[in-house]
Amino acid sequence: MDNRIKDIMRRVIGLMVVACGFLINVSDALAQKYMFSHYDIENGLIQSQVNKIYQDNSHRLWMGTLGGACRFDGMDYYAISKATGLINNFVFAIYTDKQGTVWFGTSHGLACFKDQKIHNYTIPPGIKITWINQLKQDADGTIWGIIGNRLFKVNDNKLVVVKVAGIYDTVSAITTNKQGKLFAAVHSAGIFCLNGKNWETYLKFSPPFTDVYVQKLLFDKQEPDKLFIQTFKFIGVGQKGKLTIYAGDILKRIAASFLTIELDAYNDIWIGTNSGAYRLKNNKLTHFDNSNGFSSASVTDIYNDKDNNLWLGTQGDGVYRYNGDDYVIYDRSNAVKEQPIVMALAQDNERNVLLGIDGGGVARFDGKSLTNIWLNSTGIDYRRVQALYKDHNGIIWVGTSGSGLWKYDGRNFTIIKGTEHNTINNIVEDADNLLWLAMPRGLYYYDKSNFNAVGVNVHTSALLPLSRDSILYGTQEGVGLLINKRTVPDFKIKQMGTSAIFCMIKYKNFAIIGTDDQGVYIWDRNNGHVRNLQVKDGLKANSIYSLAVDEFGLIWVGTGRGVSRFKLNQQNMDCQVFNTSYSKEQIIESNQNAMLYYDHKMYVGTTKGMSVYNTSMPVTSSLGPYVIINNIKLYGPNNSKSKILIDAAQYNNMVLPYSQNHLAIGFLGVYLKSPESVTYQYRLTGLDDKFCAPMKNDVVDYPSLPPGQYTFEVKAISGDGQLSKNVASFSFEITPPFYRTYIFQFGAILFLIFVGVGLQYFFHERKLQRQRSLEAMKREEKLKIRQQTAEDFHDDLGNKLTRITVLSDILDAKMDPDKAEQKKLVSQIKQNAAALYNGTRDILWAMDPKSDNLYEVLNHIKETGIETFEDTMVEFVFEGISDEQKAIKLPMEYSRNITMIFKELLNNVLKHADARHVKVEFNYPEKDQAKIRITDDGMGFDTSATKRGHGLNNVKARAKRIGGEVTSTSAKGQGTAIELIFRINKKA
Repeated sequence: MDNRIKDIMRRVIGLMVVACGFLINVSDALAQKYMFSHYDIENGLIQSQVNKIYQDNSHRLWMGTLGGACRFDGMDYYAISKATGLINNFVFAIYTDKQGTVWFGTSHGLACFKDQKIHNYTIPPGIKITWINQLKQDADGTIWGIIGNRLFKVNDNKLVVVKVAGIYDTVSAITTNKQGKLFAAVHSAGIFCLNGKNWETYLKFSPPFTDVYVQKLLFDKQEPDKLFIQTFKFIGVGQKGKLTIYAGDILKRIAASFLTIELDAYNDIWIGTNSGAYRLKNNKLTHFDNSNGFSSASVTDIYNDKDNNLWLGTQGDGVYRYNGDDYVIYDRSNAVKEQPIVMALAQDNERNVLLGIDGGGVARFDGKSLTNIWLNSTGIDYRRVQALYKDHNGIIWVGTSGSGLWKYDGRNFTIIKGTEHNTINNIVEDADNLLWLAMPRGLYYYDKSNFNAVGVNVHTSALLPLSRDSILYGTQEGVGLLINKRTVPDFKIKQMGTSAIFCMIKYKNFAIIGTDDQGVYIWDRNNGHVRNLQVKDGLKANSIYSLAVDEFGLIWVGTGRGVSRFKLNQQNMDCQVFNTSYSKEQIIESNQNAMLYYDHKMYVGTTKGMSVYNTSMPVTSSLGPYVIINNIKLYGPNNSKSKILIDAAQYNNMVLPYSQNHLAIGFLGVYLKSPESVTYQYRLTGLDDKFCAPMKNDVVDYPSLPPGQYTFEVKAISGDGQLSKNVASFSFEITPPFYRTYIFQFGAILFLIFVGVGLQYFFHERKLQRQRSLEAMKREEKLKIRQQTAEDFHDDLGNKLTRITVLSDILDAKMDPDKAEQKKLVSQIKQNAAALYNGTRDILWAMDPKSDNLYEVLNHIKETGIETFEDTMVEFVFEGISDEQKAIKLPMEYSRNITMIFKELLNNVLKHADARHVKVEFNYPEKDQAKIRITDDGMGFDTSATKRGHGLNNVKARAKRIGGEVTSTSAKGQGTAIELIFRINKKA
């Protein structure tokens, strides 16, 4: 390494002090390191806290994390989260069924990924705890799972809660054997097997199994009837009805809690704990942690895939693949660094920085070295610090995971009575010196003597005192407001939707709020305006875990992929995002509410330790690459030779002959920070309308461009998504060819011939057009005659029939009442006149040109039916009429015959069927075919017997006139169905 490189390294170290690990006991002994491959967010993993691992039918690995689900094919990662439609980002179970559907159990219910789409399921009624942590499929293909310690199955796209043996509903673990039978562990009762539809007792619990919580069931690979039963402290094995402790003398050496178990390809058992992993092989117990190549983080899942790869998922350290015992590396343990998960930061009264470490208690950092000041020996849970806070008296308050609230007065750590076994996510102090606690089970305050609830019974993760009487609290579904220790029911910042809130700080009159999937929200408390910042605005990620403000008023943002900063304009809420000026910044994953500004430095707690940034160093705005057109290669006719133009600006707007239509354009995105990460998007206006997708290519070749005017444009994108501020362009023109050769002349002659043929075709078309116009005029005249005839016939005949009716009424009134026979004749005259009027009305309707479309015919049949069954007990329904039928024209004989057919059928139903319901339906069996069907629930008739009076012969004759077909279906006492099918000219 030369002096120049050394100088650069010293300057980089001076800009940023990173303490990502802490020295442990130094020893000259050789350390043994096993071989693991590590996959974390640096490689593309969506989030480093891995809860579940499973392999799909294509041998791709799926990982469920607290940031969504992630698919890994060995090279690339494919992420599924709330941003892509997943119901919740906290994925605790993954399972791939026989059909290839991938199922996700989340903290808010069930989802699946099928046909490249995400389907979310509704939580069953009455279920309050919505966490799904186990999923299985039985031999019948049914998906089973556990939601809040209750067994459920997926039935017809619904979750159905099932009781084991009809009485037990406290189920903690499920599995299936090789035959696909389902087994369920019921707390304090035993293991039950589902045989068909009945539950059978497989193993009955006896002490010590009656008082423990079963986490996982696992069948042995070599002995299919051997069942492993994993609890927090030991492993049981059940076989042939007997239940015993497995390897108790060996496994009791493990002081940590058991979180999961798995069998590897050699049938050796692996145990994941909250302090690394253990393997029991040939009665030898091996501990894998950060001292020998693995991690000391909690191992929440171990999975042996179809290819016998063993995968281990950790909480905060990503995924590891065990590479076997083929070889072991031994090296010096000097300066070996462990990477504690720093969950909280605070400053003590001696101006030291206190670190709350997950599994490591509380440590003190004096700027040079780290000293552990609290590592409670009563249990590992006491060491899992989640929050630190210094109050106005200088007292340090420590919130733990599962072990309550502790008080540190500079000498001793004392637990606060009443908080035992509680998890504390966040601690703040209000203006009245009340201590507020955000907890998974709700919101509480501590008044130095009592531990009090305020009626907020949802998961709270962040707190922000706004004024003396108001507190803003963050939940998994947005924010809430507390005033005078009471919730404001209607308060909501709607832009946040149902995003989980991870952190909040106050800046001037603004509240800065970090979410799990929507970046940073800036809420103006004076006017209610909201501004949102995301990756597209320059942030490193949309998952925001911590926030703080430095002495320059810059707001620091700890994200899931590093640290960002931005400056807020208080007048218009515009934001300017800054990136660091370091040549290669470390990718870190911040922890929730773990950021502290002190003494011109920003301390950031991450999943791999603590990073310390020097805030007094100037920052520059994040700039993307600067893109230039590097060169242009011009090819001669038939690609015989080429010419390279270096200065593209000099040759801009150049004109090229048609024979020089082959170009290759090279470009470069100048980005010294990370040149290998640059991708490009380009387009050639005149050939392409849109920019292409980002790609690594820095040369594009156009081998045969047609004549025309073109502008080539290119923009560059950095690896962190920053777009180049400029778009490089190059314009040119390719002139069309002009041939002065025999071929051109011959082409001109052909062109003239084509022109002559075209003219002849044109005049011929004009003649045909004239003929078509004459025929159209004739048709229009015929329609006018039809219309006039119908109107005249209606007026003349209608007046005459009306006069007959009126004269009949006058005659009837003047006749002697005793002359009944004559009055009857007069009544018959009147009835016949009315019948004649009704009959001619159908004829006049058919003559009207407006009736020559399918819509009018169907409406006429409908009106006839309504009129026929009026004042009767028959219910009449017509279905299938729509406006699109107006465009379907029918010949005049169609309109007349179709209406008469159904008038006959409707009258037959009224006279003979004795029906209560009559239905007429219209549809299109085929594109150019129509069907009208009439059905009734009357007495029916025997279709095999010839019976007069139904008029079917007349109906069939009319159908034949229009090329249609009538079919009938009937039976005595079962009603009648008659269909008319005819051809139409339906427009596409």
